[in-house]
Amino acid sequence: MKKFLLNNLIFGFTFIVFFVLVNLLFLFIVSRTDWDYVKRIESIKFNNPEFDLLVLGNSLALDGIDTELLTNSGIRSYNLAIGGSSPKTSYIQLKEYLEMYGHKPEIVILGLGSYVSRLDGSEIHPVVEFTMKDYRFKLKDIPIRKFKWLGLELAKKIISSQHRNARLSYGQLKFDKRKPDNTRPITNKLNINAFLSSEYIGEIAGICARHDIKFIIIEMPGFNNTRNSSGIGPYLLNFSNGHQALLYNFNSASFCELFNPEQDWIANSHLNVKGASRFTGELYRILLLQKDSRDKQEISSSSSF
Repeated sequence: MKKFLLNNLIFGFTFIVFFVLVNLLFLFIVSRTDWDYVKRIESIKFNNPEFDLLVLGNSLALDGIDTELLTNSGIRSYNLAIGGSSPKTSYIQLKEYLEMYGHKPEIVILGLGSYVSRLDGSEIHPVVEFTMKDYRFKLKDIPIRKFKWLGLELAKKIISSQHRNARLSYGQLKFDKRKPDNTRPITNKLNINAFLSSEYIGEIAGICARHDIKFIIIEMPGFNNTRNSSGIGPYLLNFSNGHQALLYNFNSASFCELFNPEQDWIANSHLNVKGASRFTGELYRILLLQKDSRDKQEISSSSSF
């Protein structure tokens, strides 16, 4: 009986050690190979960053807004967007950033697509949740369980050279993969209420207002079958908490005429390197107009004293 119990104890101990080691190895690998995880760690360990523009949002913004181009054009920028991120996750990221670092951005962009995901969710992205300061870990946070989808992403990198060669630059994921947009246009209208009814988009507007940051929301461009017939805007959004934001509808069919359907897309409405550069060039001109408007307001305000 004693031998049986001893063997069970040895087996149990060996299993626990093996289980722990496997999870630690898995976490080690994904923390160094997953784009979102790598960027998340980088963004919470900056050394006195001086970015004037931050990008928040999901994978549409992660792939589609070229912050290296913006930086080289004179607007120091970093892309905090994470694939599958919710507005609540973006709110947490911005709140953390403003608490950790002294230099505040002048502009915050939230890039989303109301045509691909709900904007009123309250979930926190697992990568952000797992790395939050003072987060209390639970049994559900076992890495292999919490990040199980990253195993598939790792397999893609092993199999596909295009995935292996994708790289992060100023937080943007630069992806050379190309897939034609063969979808057909359908009748859509921009759903502004999807943005207005999102609690955490309103919270982002609030935190930006308290720090005197210009908050811009972007309906990201997508494939033909997602585009709408509404104007580009901007639309002034008034949230229920009393705060405001500008919404630009860059998924307007008229705006999206600038994209090459054969050259500019990865897949599923995500822009590749070429498409992101094309889009960001247009975005840069709009940001300059915003900056000029802000500078004129400051000059007008200072000259009144």
